[in-house]
Amino acid sequence: MKSLKGLALRLFRANKFIVFSSILSIAIASMLALSMVLFSFNAQSTLKAELRQMYGDMDLSVGFNINQNKVVSPSLTEQISKNKKVEQLSRVSVTHVTVDEINSSIYTAGVENSDLAKSRYHFKHFLDHNSVAINKGLAKTLHAKVGDKVSIQGHSFTLVELINDLDSTGIAPDMILMNQKTAKEYNRLNDHVHADATYLLIKATKETNVLTLSNEIKSYDKDLRIDITEQDPFVKSNLQSLQVFVIVLSFLVLIVTSLLIISNFELLLYKMKNQFAIMRSLGATTKQISQLIFTQSIIINFSGICIGLLGTFLSQKYVYAWMGKFFKISSSPTQFHLGIALIISLCSFIIIQLFLLIPSYRSAKILPLKVMQKNERLDFGYSKARVILFKILIGVSLFLIIASQVLPTRGEYGVFFLLSAAVLVLLAFFIIFPVWLPKILEGLLPFGQKIFGREYYIAIKNLIPQIKKNTLIVLTISSLMIIAVFGSVTLRTIQVNEQERLKNDFRTPIVVNTRLSNTKIDSRELTNVVEKLPDVKSVSNFSTQGLAELQVKGKHIDMDYAVVDLQRLQAQGLMSQLKKKPADNSLIISERFAKQNDLKVGQNVQVGEFSNATQAVEPKGSYKVTAIEKKMIDSADAYVDWNNGRLMAVDFYSLYVDSAHIKDAVNELEGIKSQFPEIKISNYEQSVKQATSMFYQRWGIFIVVIATLVVCTMVGVFNSLANNIYSKRKEYAVLRTMGVKPKGIRNIVLSQVTTYIIIGLVIGVILGIVLTYILLLVDPGKLIIDYRVIAAIIVTMITCSTVLFTYLGNKIGNQNISLELTNDNK
Repeated sequence: MKSLKGLALRLFRANKFIVFSSILSIAIASMLALSMVLFSFNAQSTLKAELRQMYGDMDLSVGFNINQNKVVSPSLTEQISKNKKVEQLSRVSVTHVTVDEINSSIYTAGVENSDLAKSRYHFKHFLDHNSVAINKGLAKTLHAKVGDKVSIQGHSFTLVELINDLDSTGIAPDMILMNQKTAKEYNRLNDHVHADATYLLIKATKETNVLTLSNEIKSYDKDLRIDITEQDPFVKSNLQSLQVFVIVLSFLVLIVTSLLIISNFELLLYKMKNQFAIMRSLGATTKQISQLIFTQSIIINFSGICIGLLGTFLSQKYVYAWMGKFFKISSSPTQFHLGIALIISLCSFIIIQLFLLIPSYRSAKILPLKVMQKNERLDFGYSKARVILFKILIGVSLFLIIASQVLPTRGEYGVFFLLSAAVLVLLAFFIIFPVWLPKILEGLLPFGQKIFGREYYIAIKNLIPQIKKNTLIVLTISSLMIIAVFGSVTLRTIQVNEQERLKNDFRTPIVVNTRLSNTKIDSRELTNVVEKLPDVKSVSNFSTQGLAELQVKGKHIDMDYAVVDLQRLQAQGLMSQLKKKPADNSLIISERFAKQNDLKVGQNVQVGEFSNATQAVEPKGSYKVTAIEKKMIDSADAYVDWNNGRLMAVDFYSLYVDSAHIKDAVNELEGIKSQFPEIKISNYEQSVKQATSMFYQRWGIFIVVIATLVVCTMVGVFNSLANNIYSKRKEYAVLRTMGVKPKGIRNIVLSQVTTYIIIGLVIGVILGIVLTYILLLVDPGKLIIDYRVIAAIIVTMITCSTVLFTYLGNKIGNQNISLELTNDNK
């Protein structure tokens, strides 16, 4: 046994570069697999943490819709609380109370002092009948701090806590938290509602299926509205994005891992088969060869897995945190799950061990001459079968894509169809690529020779017969770019879509709103005051929306209108289709509303408005459609001018303020709060910063893991390329005997490597975009290609390969020719 181990070690020393490359490929493959699995667990944990941040410990919310004219009664509350699957129940009474200082009606939630309510509404202090908690934005308006008195409908309350604004980005609403019994009394006084609660927060017992519990509660009253936390549209959207992201990345990592192992082990297996055939011919038995194979493979495999496990641990503990700080990404902390990591490492060890043992054992049992013949075959077979299978897979993919969009079951199975189509497209390409690669290389020959000279021609000519090795390396590079493109494009698209949503809220850098539902602000007065501020460039105003009736061709059409200053909107560029000064009876309508009701520019329409006094629609005269706009603020059907004097059943709602110096303008606007205390100031710049911070908090782990995958794969690719170049040293020695100089050898090496990389990069980018487009059909929208990330990876890869293989090419080109020719370095 000792002599067998000694022989194994001597063989390792003789082939140290190949053994090192094999160990490195296993380490990288195991790191990729471990990172992906641990990433999935961490991503799920991040989503659960975000879910808890939004909803606390609540699993269900139970109540009635406002239009149902039904309330939660004490008997219903008791019936639900007695359900054995309900661990905790907490009442919430929703009402609106008037804050005397600003004479404004504010949304109010009456909550119990339970852990469930505290986790849901994120307050800590005990709320009695004389205390309240309010959001920070409202506190700023009231100039109130903890310990101050707040007058609500003639009663004095002590402010005991400030809570964060409901929405950390965009225009945040105001909120008051008070004792549930107090809020229930205000609900009775203000809204004449007699109810035990508006809705109930429910926490289910462990191992309880919330859907089953939901159905049981629904049986108590069929009209109950039950909201399940996990079915929140935001949560479902994020969960679906997470699942698609993880599934696709896992599949791509599986491909990359397989290609890395195959491409790096090809030379090792070649050498092992060569050596075993020679040893067999010298009299070694099958049993002795088998023992040697087992010893070598165990040492290589175990070393690679241990290095990969250690590398993953260090990445999780230190590298991810460092990358987060370096790139200024405020992401959730990652955890290294040792148990899961060990299980994945063991599975990887077994799979790789089988991969190493099976071909080697087969070689040990057949005749040496047969092994040598099989070993020298470098091309792929079954070209016709590959073409046929490619066409079948593409056809099935197209069918699945169409089915995901048109079949009645697309809502239930659409995601599965698209994921299957994406996988089949990639599989089809990997099958057909060995057939295409020789044609691509042959097509490059004449152009390359004209541009780069005869070294390039020799380099490419030598690649064509070795399609098997070349294909694996190019596919690995392509897979790297698919991961980079898919990951970067998906995340960039999510980020831009969030920013687009903010832009809809902020048509100008600063938006000024009113906190009051029954405001007394005069729009013109506030506009004139704001317009005179030194750092304000322009101002336009917008009202609440009123309901009018349009009379067209005998039809009566409901129209939601807003009263605005048309000239100011036009000056700010918020109306693109209005070309001249509008008349007082101008009507600007939305493109959607115009198409629905067949309205055109220049058309005169009769407008009426319902009167509470007469309980009938009163005529408001004739209006002329002056322009049709694609995008209307707050999705209004129409705008009319403040000067129209007829359609005025609206109140002030917001100002759109433009400024070149946003911070200064915001400070100046804060200064006019003494004159208009109810105004609320929001600015786009601050909201974007908050949205960006939230994006990295939610998706930072994705970014770091993708970066790790790209770096690990890049190292693996360079290892594969170096391994491939190393295996052809005898060919380069032969070229030197034919007159090629060391500089020419370097150019040939660089030509081959650069050709591999460029073909792989181009194909990877194309396939990555195709894959992303297919998966985008899950949630159709605008696709944002992150050119900077793609360009950075391409430049990095080409630059690093040029530096590395210039050194390797010079080293090979300066070796002793006679030693290279006599050394078995295939």
